[in-house]
Amino acid sequence: MKRNILTLLTGMALGSLLTGGAVAAGVMAEPSWQNIYVDGRQVHMTAYNIGGNNFVKLRDIGKEVGFNVYWQDGVQVDSTVPYTGEAPVQAAQAAQTSPAEPVRVSCYKEEPLAVGDGTGLMIYPGGAEYTVTSSDPSIVSVEKALGQFWKANAISPGTVTITATGPDGKTGSVVVTVTGSAQSGTRSVDLNANMEIRQEMVRLINEVRRENGLAELPMDESLMNAAQDVSSQGVTEHRPYDHMALIRYGWPHGGLYNLTVFTAYGCPDIAKQAIDYWIESPGHYETMLLEEASHVGTGVTLQNGRAYCYMVVGDPSSHNPYE
Repeated sequence: MKRNILTLLTGMALGSLLTGGAVAAGVMAEPSWQNIYVDGRQVHMTAYNIGGNNFVKLRDIGKEVGFNVYWQDGVQVDSTVPYTGEAPVQAAQAAQTSPAEPVRVSCYKEEPLAVGDGTGLMIYPGGAEYTVTSSDPSIVSVEKALGQFWKANAISPGTVTITATGPDGKTGSVVVTVTGSAQSGTRSVDLNANMEIRQEMVRLINEVRRENGLAELPMDESLMNAAQDVSSQGVTEHRPYDHMALIRYGWPHGGLYNLTVFTAYGCPDIAKQAIDYWIESPGHYETMLLEEASHVGTGVTLQNGRAYCYMVVGDPSSHNPYE
């Protein structure tokens, strides 16, 4: 059991949060994209980046590793029994006496949304089948994406209320505002820009993979378009937008991004410079060598004397939480 727990927590800060919630008092939390493994098996748990550390719910860890976590005069962890989430003695009466947790709804993407944007919806408590509706589908439509995940799509300017109704009839809602001008998207992005540099990046990525005994990755149009869109944003950090772009351009799975930004003036080979930077960075190097990857996409935008270079490897075995 100790080995299982250590395998899961390596490189992560443990957030002992028993119920959902992505914002503590005055502290902003963003979804984290770290891969999480239990005994070598990748698992999906909702994680948040707070102050540079990754936090997950202790209950989620208990479910995946196989130990019980419950509240009884404090947080109790019992490593000798499987996860139930309830105190052994009080489990039978808890369902009758404990008040139901209120339904809470929020968006992955910060508001306001722009026309054409899509955002996943976070609905708590998890594990239930919710019915989700929009007060005006002509402004924001909602659709079930995968499993119990829901997605909202911004169609036209305005403000709507999105309501989630649980099987017990309890409801929760979030107000969503849509602006008239898209911040980014397919309408203003030249998806064929700098294609020679991008193709050379693909060739060099596959050269690195061959040297490490891995199969080459063919280009995928959806991944190429997503990577180019993301590069056109001209930012120097990864954002949820990166993964939303995968959905926007039709890639139905998860993926991993590499980003590098450097001065383009006087650089004789932008593609090679980008790959060299990623080779020198252990985390970026691992992305290029992802064994589960099936396809690759690249994006390059030259802006204000700088080169914004992205690569994304698509992983059919992983799930995009924004879908």
